[in-house]
Amino acid sequence: MPWALAREVTWRRVLRRAVLPVDSAFGTIGTASVVAPGLALTALHVVGQEPLDGLRVGSRGVRSVATLPLLDYREAYGLATRSRLRAQRLVGADPATDLDTVDLALLVVPGLRGPAPRLRTTRLKAGEPVIVPGYPCGRWSVTQGPVTELDGADFAARLLLGPGASGAPVLDREARLVGVVTLDHEAGTVCVGQRLVTTFLRNIPPAEPARWVGQ
Repeated sequence: MPWALAREVTWRRVLRRAVLPVDSAFGTIGTASVVAPGLALTALHVVGQEPLDGLRVGSRGVRSVATLPLLDYREAYGLATRSRLRAQRLVGADPATDLDTVDLALLVVPGLRGPAPRLRTTRLKAGEPVIVPGYPCGRWSVTQGPVTELDGADFAARLLLGPGASGAPVLDREARLVGVVTLDHEAGTVCVGQRLVTTFLRNIPPAEPARWVGQ
């Protein structure tokens, strides 16, 4: 097998271990990615209305769901507020009843193991290709497309996804985490951006990170 092809096959196998479906009693409702042993990252709206006793990541049950209040985004508070307001506007949420947070959630999943992505520290650029592994319509896929718009809080990318892709990690070509899919819209797939994802993960109680391919 040629080296380039072997590397591609290995990379895709790692993604299958790192990115898992989020299932409820009704089937696959979203996607999550391992960020540390026993912890998975997804979009809050995927799990926000679901009873814990019916939630599973891969084959393992979810013990709890953690979110981060807007004030705990600290220096990124302005970006967090902008992201929340955009989500409310695009999906028609009621600001009076909507949770006061960004569309991110950390799932505590006892026994969960898998490679975790490195966080990218340089800024994403318009036109840059991104990769989204996930479970749209309950089936594994890896989709690639260019970033079309950025504003510091969120970004949009030209991706063809579908129901079940929400919560999927958005990766650059080096498999570094740059965002999380939050919704599909006529303007493209909208993703919570890397500054907010990084702030979210750094302000949630820490855990020993797993190892990502190439790290």
